[in-house]
Amino acid sequence: MPPKTRHGRPNGQQARHTRPQRGGRNDQRGGKPRGGQSTPRQLSSLPPVTLLFATGNANKLRELNELCAPIGVTVQSGAQWRDRDGKRLPNVVEDAPDFVGNALLKAASACRATGLTVLADDSGLAVDALDGAPGVLSARFAGEPRDDGRNIDKLLSDLDGKPKTERGAHFVCALVLCGPAAEGPGCGFTPDGLPWRAYTGRTFGTITTERRGEGGFGYDPVFLSADLKRTFGEAGAEAKHRVSHRGRAFSLLMNDLAASREALSRGATPLFIRPKGLEALVSSIAGTLDRGLRYAGKALAQTFADRPHLGSKERSALSALHWHALRNLSRLQMASDWLTGSQSEGAPDPRTLGPTAAGVLACLTLSDVDAMGGRLGHRDPGERSALDDLIARRKDLAGQLPAPRRQLGKALRATRAALAAAPDEFASAVTAGVHPDFLAALKSGLGDAHAALTLDYLGHRGPPTLRVNPMRATAFEVSQEVLRHGVRSLTPIDLPQALICLATARLTTTELFHDGAFEMQDAGSQRLAERVDAQPGQRVADWCAGAGGKALALAAIMDGKGEIMALDVHATRLSECKRRAKRAGVGDMLSTRAHHANPAHDNDLGLFDRVLVDAPCSSTGALRRTPELRWHLDKDWLERFPAQQVVIALRAAKRVAPGGRLIYATCSLLPSENEWVTEQIQKELPEWTLLSSERIGPASHDYLRSHPISTIGPDGFFCAVLARPE
Repeated sequence: MPPKTRHGRPNGQQARHTRPQRGGRNDQRGGKPRGGQSTPRQLSSLPPVTLLFATGNANKLRELNELCAPIGVTVQSGAQWRDRDGKRLPNVVEDAPDFVGNALLKAASACRATGLTVLADDSGLAVDALDGAPGVLSARFAGEPRDDGRNIDKLLSDLDGKPKTERGAHFVCALVLCGPAAEGPGCGFTPDGLPWRAYTGRTFGTITTERRGEGGFGYDPVFLSADLKRTFGEAGAEAKHRVSHRGRAFSLLMNDLAASREALSRGATPLFIRPKGLEALVSSIAGTLDRGLRYAGKALAQTFADRPHLGSKERSALSALHWHALRNLSRLQMASDWLTGSQSEGAPDPRTLGPTAAGVLACLTLSDVDAMGGRLGHRDPGERSALDDLIARRKDLAGQLPAPRRQLGKALRATRAALAAAPDEFASAVTAGVHPDFLAALKSGLGDAHAALTLDYLGHRGPPTLRVNPMRATAFEVSQEVLRHGVRSLTPIDLPQALICLATARLTTTELFHDGAFEMQDAGSQRLAERVDAQPGQRVADWCAGAGGKALALAAIMDGKGEIMALDVHATRLSECKRRAKRAGVGDMLSTRAHHANPAHDNDLGLFDRVLVDAPCSSTGALRRTPELRWHLDKDWLERFPAQQVVIALRAAKRVAPGGRLIYATCSLLPSENEWVTEQIQKELPEWTLLSSERIGPASHDYLRSHPISTIGPDGFFCAVLARPE
């Protein structure tokens, strides 16, 4: 067992860097992670990758290779490629309506011609006063032949007389990876079956009235970067790469490539499971069902606690199988009903299952995957499952199963055939493993395309994600600590204190965790804390604090200066918040208080510069981490929150000081809990200003259209920021 005492860090070793000044919308988004070392350098030991860049633009190729150099990725020029007959890459007409579409046209065309993994980009400038122009026409804004000088002249002419406040602009870069390296869960496919993913970066600034600097290319001499406070023409290459649209898009691409390369470097590892492991799987599933199909994580933890003899490999296999069972429970229930001849015409409802069903469900789970843990297609009676491998090693186990081994496989094949013949809505709900009411609400609120992408994204397990506490350690220190436990990590470009882990380990037993150096917190949740824009010295309220994850993040953002009050209706959660605050070293600035049933007592709280309301919600954005919840999302559950959320938000709004901000947030995907609630708040507070409204992760259709790797992506959140007048 890990020691219970708290490991202290000697004085003078708490923070080894100076936190940058916080400010506008792009603050900190282009710099290196605040640990003194960038994540790509930590991943440089992975196998090298070569990509074909489908462009003849020498400036872009040079810039991309400068970005690639530290991380072992080589970019070859598409302009130099020739086939056996000496033919070049085919010309592509860039007639798509957006940057991603044009980049995909180029990447797919080159991929078809070469058979290689191809990287293509489309980028340009969008000017607010010109309704987003020149946009996709940036390179030919002044017509043919293309010329950077004439394009700049036309832009300055079109903006002549516009004050600085009306000269806002941003660069956009869309990178598309098409070919074998893009393949995997969640990738998109062209009509002819080529896998692809997109990565979009933006950088904001204003257009100057005259050229400044000789560096860069395109519109760089007239684009005044909000991050650098100088034009890209004046900035050096290294400074520009840190904040540029291309640098940010490339950072997203590198994180995906690093995750894929890490998986390849680990290789495929067979599931290690013995009869004792199968018995433990039965126990974890039974524990979840016995809890009313809730708290699946606690059931698994209890199973492990009761069986300390299980090794790490078997624990890992059991965890994977446990969560696989819960993500596929309605389909497994259909197979179980087929075995007993108790099929019903309606959709299966796993909430009706009792602990006695766990034995059959566990065996069906092992029959549903191959020896490596991959899901079987159940098209061929000769498919070899993980259960087949287990019985081959322990033939005496065959007679102890709750159903004959061959019947288990037959039941899963019969279920597949039944779903193929079933109505689309029924089959979609069972295949995705969700309640039909949730599927209907998702399609109604988001549309069929967004709903389909969302269900695919939520079908995978979310990554272990850390939030580094800069008052106790640097991001680099924590990344090296988790690496000693065999876990590599990545840092999102806009969250320099986040570490996304590419594997699982018992990181909460490490010395740095007990020293308060990091917390487990999803990247989407960390983004919410950033959107509060809390400044050092301010007074901030976390209105529905729970165990205090966001309150702790706010304390770090405020450099430990100011006052944070964490409020919640659950006293036990607040006690956990207080304990975590002490460990993080912010106990003096973070206080807790239980909500009083009578809102009149809120006057005792005083007023706050920022009030964050992460309201109680359906939690549909976090279904990757709580897959057992997806069968509780019936109409009654989905309709119980919106009215309550409006009441909570309006009560919290009364505690916002003049000039302060209310931040309304949920981890829901549904408009009824997000945009609709925001509209009701605005109706009740017409004098307040809506500063922003944002969907994060799978809550955003634009995000999902890029076909991200869900196993390193955030959960789904919504965030609206409203300002009270002075």
